[in-house]
Amino acid sequence: MVAKPLLAAGALLLAFAVSAHAAAESDKLRCVAALKLHSNDLAQQVKEGDAARRSELLQVLRQGGAFIGEAYLQHALGNEDEAKAELAQAEASVRALPAPQAQALRSQCGARANTMIESAPGWQRMVIDRFAQARMDKLLRQPQ
Repeated sequence: MVAKPLLAAGALLLAFAVSAHAAAESDKLRCVAALKLHSNDLAQQVKEGDAARRSELLQVLRQGGAFIGEAYLQHALGNEDEAKAELAQAEASVRALPAPQAQALRSQCGARANTMIESAPGWQRMVIDRFAQARMDKLLRQPQ
C-alpha cells in the first residue's frame, strides 16, 4: 500500500520542519542574548566615561531590536515568563562561550540583523530606531 510510506515520509518531513524551526528560533534567541550582553557591556563603558562607544551601543541595540521585532511580527514571542526564562538560558549559554566564539557569534548576529534592517520597510526601521534609542536612554540613565 502506497499510503503508509507516503504518510511516514510526511511525518518525517514534518518532524524535520519542526526541528529546523526550533533550531532557527534557538539561533535567534542566542543572537538576542549575545547582543544584549554586549549592549550591557557597552553601556557600562559609556557610563564610565567612554563616550566614543555610544554610537556602537546604539547600533548593537538596533541589531537586537531587529531580532525582537521579527519575533513580534511572527507572533513568536509567546508567554512572557517563558520567553524571559528562555532568554536567561541563552544568556548563560553565551556567557559560557570562550571569548573568540562569543565575538564570532556577535559578529554573525550583527551581520544578520543589519541585513534584516536593510531589507525592512521604512516604518519597521523607524520602530527599531525608536526601540534602540529608548533602550539606550534606559541603560544610560543614572540611578537616582
